[in-house]
Amino acid sequence: MLNYSQIIKNERIKQNMTQQALAKGICSTSYLSKIEKEHVIPRDHIREALLKKLNLNTHYLKMSQEEEFLRELHRAFQYAIHLNSAEHAQIVWNHFNEFNIEFSTRENFYQCNLYLQRIAIIAKQPILDLDEISAAFASVLNNLNPEQLFIFYVNSCHYCLENRLYKDAMKFMSKAEKVIQDYEPEIPEWLIGNFHFISSQLTYTIHHYSAAFSHAHLALTIFEKLNLQTPIINCYIQIGICNNRSGLFEYAKKALQTAYHLAVQLEKKELYGTILQQLGQHAALTGESKEAIQYYRESLEHTVSVEPKLAAIHNMVKEYSKLQQPTFIQYWCKKGIQLVSEHLNAPFYRTFYFQFRFYQMLHHIESLKPDVIEEAITYFEECEELILVQKYAIAFGHIFYEQQSFEDAAKLYKKANEVALTIQRRNYWQDL
Repeated sequence: MLNYSQIIKNERIKQNMTQQALAKGICSTSYLSKIEKEHVIPRDHIREALLKKLNLNTHYLKMSQEEEFLRELHRAFQYAIHLNSAEHAQIVWNHFNEFNIEFSTRENFYQCNLYLQRIAIIAKQPILDLDEISAAFASVLNNLNPEQLFIFYVNSCHYCLENRLYKDAMKFMSKAEKVIQDYEPEIPEWLIGNFHFISSQLTYTIHHYSAAFSHAHLALTIFEKLNLQTPIINCYIQIGICNNRSGLFEYAKKALQTAYHLAVQLEKKELYGTILQQLGQHAALTGESKEAIQYYRESLEHTVSVEPKLAAIHNMVKEYSKLQQPTFIQYWCKKGIQLVSEHLNAPFYRTFYFQFRFYQMLHHIESLKPDVIEEAITYFEECEELILVQKYAIAFGHIFYEQQSFEDAAKLYKKANEVALTIQRRNYWQDL
């Protein structure tokens, strides 16, 4: 919304005009003073008369403000994507949501709301609000230009990834890819880089590790060409994660160390926690549990967001489990459960909650609770967290077998085998 009070005041001063001279024949001097101090909203005919006397065109002012607003929003949109911080995105969302702009064209209206949609996704706005925005865009897809259509598909892919709707995310990823194929010159290169980065995260999550690496490398190539520092570091982190999962530990460590050196060099302190956590993961996978725990402790010191904190705590619990240290397992599980209890409005924190409960059961800190085990494995299945289904079905299947609860053990082993086939995209055990 245009701030006419400030525009009138600034232009009057710029033209060396007194309040008396400007107000003459239009309104009282005291009323003009109240307008300039934003104590009153001027009536339309008075506002137009003041602007006319100052030789200001209302339509021109609206167009200039609209263009400036979209430029500012675009900068915020790009930075929010590069930083990918829920806390930062929430600040941006709150700021731009206060504006009430009447757009001159439908195209500008769509552009604004597509930017705000992505910022809202990063900020983890309530699902209902985002669903309403997505439904509105779905009804006008034919009116979007190629860049806007591409942004909508990538936004939707990101939204589905965040909410573990992986099949839908894959559909939107394919649609975005088709737009690149058909209209690549019309899509800003940095947006294509971001598409590959999101695609890497998605394909990694659904266990397509070679595709995840390829997308991360394509994103890195684009971001290095454009010299976009934070995205470059994030790509090295993602490449390290992919190589860790594929067992290419030497390459993983090299990528993660590169990410850390760049972060230190460029003073990107907000990335330290993520990188340290992945270096911890590398140490854990190479059998260095004590080194891994040290990395996880350091990552906690550099982490603000709740989910990464939970991930670091959970990773420490895993390493103390390998070292058979129940005192530390109990301490960190308690810390994790307390943190979850403080954020019950975030449903996916339940994943961590169940795992903290599981480790306490597995180390006899808490008695076995079959109903909790069944509830958790069902929840993991619903969220398509198949690795977790397989992991805990095997772990508890073994415990039930040792306790001679053969029927319960058989059910869990059967579940683990079924999931193993799904993860490797096989229909028959003979194909393993």
